[in-house]
Amino acid sequence: MAVNRVTTAQDDTRDDVREVLRLLVSAITGLKRGRGDVPRDLEEAFHSGGLGPRHIPVLLAVGFGGPLSVGEIAKRIGLSLATTSLMVGELDRHGLVVRAEDERDRRRTIVGLPDEHRALVDSWADAQFAPVSRALQRLSPVARKHFLEGLAALAEEAHGTAGAADR
Repeated sequence: MAVNRVTTAQDDTRDDVREVLRLLVSAITGLKRGRGDVPRDLEEAFHSGGLGPRHIPVLLAVGFGGPLSVGEIAKRIGLSLATTSLMVGELDRHGLVVRAEDERDRRRTIVGLPDEHRALVDSWADAQFAPVSRALQRLSPVARKHFLEGLAALAEEAHGTAGAADR
């Protein structure tokens, strides 16, 4: 006996969910693979200081985002404040970042790049994020807006913060 099944909204999105997951994994894998090595001019500081791949996101966040607070870096790279602060300290000890007290709020530490590494790290960060930039440039302004809204909704759902502003 054949049963007519009522299609639910969840069933309607199942194929789209699979496609989103496939595309996210492909994009993240490609971005990680394309990240490449630390620029040759920074290799010595990385090797002599026991720095490793875990420090790269911090350095790239500061290079791409300009001077940032430790909290802003932690949020951008998805790590705890304590872990991020530890990595910032290690990078600072090896001269790859500089820390300064925020003049407006002395509880905050602002992290920037030292003059001797700024151009190199900035260009490295630009190169690392070039695929994202090129992909966004391919979209119309409306499509870009919708894409970013969709990613924001996904991030909110993934972190359980959807509708938090409405609460």
